Amino acid sequence: MTFAHGQENYTVKGAFIEDSFRVGQLVHYHLRISYPKEQIAIVPDSAYTFSSFEYVAKSYFPTRTDSLFAYDSIQYILTSFNLDTIQYLQLPISFFKGKDTLKLNTLRDSVAFKRLIKSTLHKDVLGDTQIISTIQKFNYPYFIAAVLGLFLLLFILYKIFGKIIIKRYRLIILNTSHKKFIREYDILAAEFKRTADLRMIEQTLAVWKNYLTRLESKPINTFTTKELIGLYDQEELESTLQSLDRNVYGGVATKDSNDALQTIKRFTNRRFQIRRREITNG
Repeated sequence: MTFAHGQENYTVKGAFIEDSFRVGQLVHYHLRISYPKEQIAIVPDSAYTFSSFEYVAKSYFPTRTDSLFAYDSIQYILTSFNLDTIQYLQLPISFFKGKDTLKLNTLRDSVAFKRLIKSTLHKDVLGDTQIISTIQKFNYPYFIAAVLGLFLLLFILYKIFGKIIIKRYRLIILNTSHKKFIREYDILAAEFKRTADLRMIEQTLAVWKNYLTRLESKPINTFTTKELIGLYDQEELESTLQSLDRNVYGGVATKDSNDALQTIKRFTNRRFQIRRREITNG
């Protein structure tokens, strides 16, 4: 079932493809939007909180345009471990033209959670069964000794291997997050190189800022271009971000745009290497 919410010249539709799902099973949500083609649309990405669902992936379909409108289609792949019988999802979409911003939401769509185990209210019992009381004894000394021995063993292991294990875990999380970022960044950069669609620059920069926020543990996704330049104080990054801003706000993609996106990628790889050395030597 498809729900739609619209304003003049705008259409925002979102719906689950499946009617029901089981715990941990992938479920697909299809988002379709149309808007004046001179505007830029920003849709939720992996940093967005999808209600009771967890983000897995998403796929873009090529943007279609006619003389007046642009048409985008995105499919999200989600999963959920929530046990609510009916689960809902509503997504926000932002449209930009210059300094003007319009925000619209899809109408809330639902999908049913299918339980694997059904509770039974009636059980078969023997009518003449007799209940016999038994005395259960618990060996508390052994139990206490076992618990103390376990805690002692864990304490010794932590003293010997604790820092190494924590450091390895942090490096695994760091490497996994970086590989995920590079994969998503390359997809968006390649799509811009193929289509010269300035909306791809907006989405690429949004993915980049969200990743830096996690990498640096700073709210970089709220920083302006000027604040980012002041934070890192690097001439290469300054000229690159200013060039991309001119493209986006000027509405024209230049031949330097692809090089600028690759410059940002190299800068991010260097920040990743610095962070990895900090963890390794910490």
